[in-house]
Amino acid sequence: MTDYHIKRVTAHRGGNAAGAIRCLGFLALALVLSACTAPRPGADLPPYGDTVRHTREIQTYEPGDAVPPLHGAKAAEAMRTYRLPPAGAPLAPGAMQ
Repeated sequence: MTDYHIKRVTAHRGGNAAGAIRCLGFLALALVLSACTAPRPGADLPPYGDTVRHTREIQTYEPGDAVPPLHGAKAAEAMRTYRLPPAGAPLAPGAMQ
C-alpha cells in the first residue's frame, strides 16, 4: 500500500470516531430535552369549551321545557334601568328623569 492510502484510511477512521461521538452527543441532548416536555400539555386545564356549551344549554329552551315567568314589576324595573343614561352622561333633550 502506498503512504497516501494509509494516511487517507487513518484520517477516515478518525472522522468516523468523531462523527460517532458527535452523533451520541446529539442523541444524549435529545434524550435530555425530551425529559423536559410534559407527557400531555394542558392535561391539568379544564376541558375547553365546556363553559360555553353549558351557558348555551341553559339559555336554550327545548319544546316542553318550562318557561320562567317575568313578573310585571321586574320587567318594568329592567326597562327603567335600560332607559337611564350611563353614569355621568348628560340627559338627551326631552328625556324623562
